Amino acid sequence: MDSAINNVMRGLVLLGALLALAPAARGQTTEQSATVESRRVDVGQQLDRFLDRTTVAAAAANVTVGADKLRREAEQKQKTGQSDEARKLLRQAGEMIMAAAPDGDAKRDDPLLRSYLREVIAALAALDDGAIKPAPPLGGGDATHSQVAAYLNYYRGRGRERLKTGQMRLAAYRPMMARIFREEGVPEWLLAVALVESGYNTAALSPKQALGIWQFIPATGSRYGLQQSALVDERQHPEKSTRAAARYLRDMHALFGDWQLALAAYNAGEGRVARAIQHAGARDFQTLAAKGLLPMETINYVPSVLAAAQLLNAASSASNELRIQTVSLKPNQQPNSTR
Repeated sequence: MDSAINNVMRGLVLLGALLALAPAARGQTTEQSATVESRRVDVGQQLDRFLDRTTVAAAAANVTVGADKLRREAEQKQKTGQSDEARKLLRQAGEMIMAAAPDGDAKRDDPLLRSYLREVIAALAALDDGAIKPAPPLGGGDATHSQVAAYLNYYRGRGRERLKTGQMRLAAYRPMMARIFREEGVPEWLLAVALVESGYNTAALSPKQALGIWQFIPATGSRYGLQQSALVDERQHPEKSTRAAARYLRDMHALFGDWQLALAAYNAGEGRVARAIQHAGARDFQTLAAKGLLPMETINYVPSVLAAAQLLNAASSASNELRIQTVSLKPNQQPNSTR
């Protein structure tokens, strides 16, 4: 009897244990199913990313093939001494890439396309004579002259404090900046870009996340070697960002062959300028502006830099003249003054 009861009790205990384990087993099965489903989602996402990269790479390769035809033709022109024709073809190749892969376009990050664009720009730079070409701040075109005059009036009037503050900040940076611009083959008057961009303020931040004296957006900053992380952002480093800005301006001049177009590219992006040139069939800032092919901000930006360059150069010349005059004075001699 006791044995029978014990057997029943053991049976009940076993049944209870099985019932207790059942939810856990079901939970484990559900958990395993969720893991499998999660893996399926991960694989799907990875496959989507792979296909996206493949599509972008294929599109970038197509752009490169088209540009390479122009580059090869340019090489043939160069071999026969037709440097101007070679330069024209290389610029067309570069503009084709810029127009098809502007900043923000996924193709712009394709390693092959980026490398090829660097080679085209390097070939253009090699065709130049290597001399620094200052180019007068005033370019051709009555519209540009009148706009520059308007900005000169602004800086002498309502913008006087902005100009004064910028000049004070520039005084600390100018020797370093001028040296870097000389080393990179960029005319010193283009230091005025930073006056318009930030007033030489290292902490300046735009709504588009452009940062520092030269207002690099993250993508362009990375392209020109400026490290950006949670701990450091070299867009705020005066010397490193100046080197990057000089190289960017130099590359834009090599690509477009004109300082005003280089300035337009600095403001609007080289892709926007390349597309405007292709649409207009012309390669000068005044024509692109007159046809409304550039943003209004850019149409105003270029003459504002030209005006700032005139004022900064005038201030620098006056400072140099006063320094030379002071050094040449005898110990007890005072400079002439007018009352």
